[in-house]
Amino acid sequence: MKKKWIIIGIITLIVIIAPLIGGRFLSKKVQEGLNIQNINVTPQMITNVKKGNLKNTVSTSGYLEPDDQKALTFNLSGEVEKVLIKEGQRVSQGEELISLERSQQELDYLKAKNAYELIKINGSESEIEEQRMNFQIAQKNLEGTILKAPFSGLITEVSVKPGDYISAGTQVGYLIDDSSYKIEVSINEVDSLEVKVGQKAIITLDAFPRRSFSGRVVEISHYTINVNGVVTLPVVVQLEEIDPYFKPGFSALVEIIVGEAEGKLLVPITALINNNGQQMVVKMLENKPVFIPVKTGLSDGVYTVIEEGLSEGEEIIINAYTFNKSGAQTTSTNNRGGMPMIPGMGGPPR
Repeated sequence: MKKKWIIIGIITLIVIIAPLIGGRFLSKKVQEGLNIQNINVTPQMITNVKKGNLKNTVSTSGYLEPDDQKALTFNLSGEVEKVLIKEGQRVSQGEELISLERSQQELDYLKAKNAYELIKINGSESEIEEQRMNFQIAQKNLEGTILKAPFSGLITEVSVKPGDYISAGTQVGYLIDDSSYKIEVSINEVDSLEVKVGQKAIITLDAFPRRSFSGRVVEISHYTINVNGVVTLPVVVQLEEIDPYFKPGFSALVEIIVGEAEGKLLVPITALINNNGQQMVVKMLENKPVFIPVKTGLSDGVYTVIEEGLSEGEEIIINAYTFNKSGAQTTSTNNRGGMPMIPGMGGPPR
């Protein structure tokens, strides 16, 4: 019986000690080949691990355009009688804008109306229906001699004057709804996988270099566009704030926020190296540089979130590749082409 308990105790010790020994062995294997070179570490090569906020964005560009815009046209040909608007004028939905001379349409309307009233007395069912349709067409043509605003907005162009003769479909003006603006952009097919409806966006206009405007993704196309082998996905970003000086066609830079981290530990991306799939940093321990494995999170191409392996205030080397004697891969850039860090560069974003 005593022998049995001795065997159980030995097995228990093995179960407890084995992971510790294995862990040290694995840690040694992870760092194998990453021997620190004999490099003199200067203060400019060291940075402190700090907490900060990080945004991962997809960058694109486009042009400002109103939510609703329309070329104003008549469905009839005729002579312009009145022009009640001018460029820069604000109009309300249903307001009269331009009218055509309407004598012929009024005559046609009266003839059709009288014929319809007479046929209803003793005409057949088909004859009554025929005259009813003629009357409706004449009424529609008469109403069509007056052009009304399809929505409230700003008149940006008036291209006719009284006395001009126009054909059906000829543009006589242009109306925009300047109370709301959007930007149609094209997203690279790789980046498009990260873009979702509802994501926030930061918009910068060349006309307002010192300001930024907030927006949101409101529409993602169901098809891609291929131009000379470059595949992109159309996306619509709605501005959540506008300026009275906005003009259709203003060029815009759009940063769609596809990931955010707040109050997280951040390190420069050049502080990381990849050793066989294990992300590592060079940490200062007792004034000596030592490779430490870490677990990384979100990255914006300049900074990376550290989920595990470091604590706030600890010192690390800014450019870890300096100590990469074995040729382990450095992660100085990510798939967004982030710029490499250099000694003396500022702290993490806030």
